[in-house]
Amino acid sequence: MYGLIFIAIILILLAISGYRQALQEKKRVSVEIRNSFGKASKKKISENRRKALKSNMELMNSGIEVSGLIDDLTWSDTGMEDIFLQMDNCLSSAGEECLYSGLHNISKTPEELSETDRIVNELYSDEKLRSELGISLHTLGFVKDRSLPEYLEHIISGGKFINPFFHILADFYYILIIILMFYNPVIGTIFLIIVISVQISSYFKFRKTAEERLCGMSMIMRMSSMGKLLPAGYDSETGRMIDKLSSDLRSLRSKNAVAAFVMNSGPNSSGGLFSMIFTYINLLFHFDLIACAFLLKGVNADKDKILNAYRTTGYLDMCMSLASYRAFLEKKGGYCAPEFTDSPGISIKNGFNPLIDKPVANDADCNGGILITGSNASGKSTYMRMIAVNAILAQSVATCAAVSYKASPFRIYSSIAVNDNILGGESYFMAEIKSLKRIVDAAMNEGRPVICFIDEILRGTNTSERISAACAVLKYLSELKVIVYAATHDLELTTMLPDTYENVHFTENITEDDVTFTYVLEKGPTNSRNAIALLKKNGFPESIVSESERLYLEQAKNSI
Repeated sequence: MYGLIFIAIILILLAISGYRQALQEKKRVSVEIRNSFGKASKKKISENRRKALKSNMELMNSGIEVSGLIDDLTWSDTGMEDIFLQMDNCLSSAGEECLYSGLHNISKTPEELSETDRIVNELYSDEKLRSELGISLHTLGFVKDRSLPEYLEHIISGGKFINPFFHILADFYYILIIILMFYNPVIGTIFLIIVISVQISSYFKFRKTAEERLCGMSMIMRMSSMGKLLPAGYDSETGRMIDKLSSDLRSLRSKNAVAAFVMNSGPNSSGGLFSMIFTYINLLFHFDLIACAFLLKGVNADKDKILNAYRTTGYLDMCMSLASYRAFLEKKGGYCAPEFTDSPGISIKNGFNPLIDKPVANDADCNGGILITGSNASGKSTYMRMIAVNAILAQSVATCAAVSYKASPFRIYSSIAVNDNILGGESYFMAEIKSLKRIVDAAMNEGRPVICFIDEILRGTNTSERISAACAVLKYLSELKVIVYAATHDLELTTMLPDTYENVHFTENITEDDVTFTYVLEKGPTNSRNAIALLKKNGFPESIVSESERLYLEQAKNSI
């Protein structure tokens, strides 16, 4: 009798402790959401998690045409990986995966992007809704490697992994041993030690084979649990989406009420006292394996509902992150939602690159071709990246780093930071040729207009061939109505394409001791040079600087 009272007291104390812990965690998460809003994410992503994001992105975007996705070279050229990390204030794996996949997908319709803009705006302006939704999303949390869609594939294709009735029968031995201990405590204790040893050793064996299923089931159960915390009563587009998600999760939760043991243990658990207690309970009784075996039967039937709920959860979490990113952009230089037009062209007002600490804003206005000239480090590549990044953000997440953005939907390509492939035996020039060829191929195929960004076109070959071939390629792209931004040091191109390409440039201020850049776009081709001045600024011997000046003046004189 006293033993039962003692156990009841322990359980009550644990319940009180768990309740207090939940309140403290809720308060901590609320403060974290409020403090991180409008700030660049400082989250670190492991290599395994990065691979999982890429794998999930390929799965989520598998039905989209290649032209509707950002390819690896353009993603790398434009610094989109760093922009993803900068905006990743997501509170769950689902949101992080949705954001990563979404940033690659530029095939979304203006209507889809308009919906995203409306929901992001609602979250941006309603701190209470953000806090309540964020607390529920935090319940889902993160996984170490695979995404839930991947886990589901393994769960469904894996088939039966244990006989749950065998493990239930093993648990009945504890009852028999307790009865035996009343009659013979010594024998009962010996049998208890034997059963505990067998249960613990066999648990690790079965757990290893069931790891993926348990991780997947744990995520499903945590998502169901999240449904209980979703905010209600908001008469808005976001509120109605949350209500629909809550209803879907409620139907899943009603079928899986016994899954608390799965949810509160394992490598994807949220931690804490209860997680530790359930872990030890599962070691002795295998409750998580038993629950998982029974629950697996219903997963296949509910697969579509689970995936839809997970994607809606990820979408809401992504919109939370985008609301925070808009606040971040507002402090840096401003943000806007894109405006899409039917006529090919692009117009950006006060656009900037969000990766730069103190960016200089510039405009972009083009419906044909732009040749960008200027000296080294003057801002040509940064300017092209600004336009490319804004085009990608406009068509993927309806959020631009600019005061205004107006353009047609594009297929977007770049050839900015091409690298040679030493291990593959491929020269820099060959890599550049392939990079340009994919742009030409895209332009020749029907679809949305193509916009491309090319830095130092064909720099990997000799001057005379480079200028001739570059002129031909740029002229051909213009004939195919491609919107081209091309940066070059070859001033000859500015006179060879006067009717098809507008000339703009960046300049600098050169003094005897220093070179400073304005980073402000100006009309016309450049007439400045700074290579020799940069040699002097960076401490090269005076003999090199003087000889460079002499040779330059001699060449200039001979060319007259």
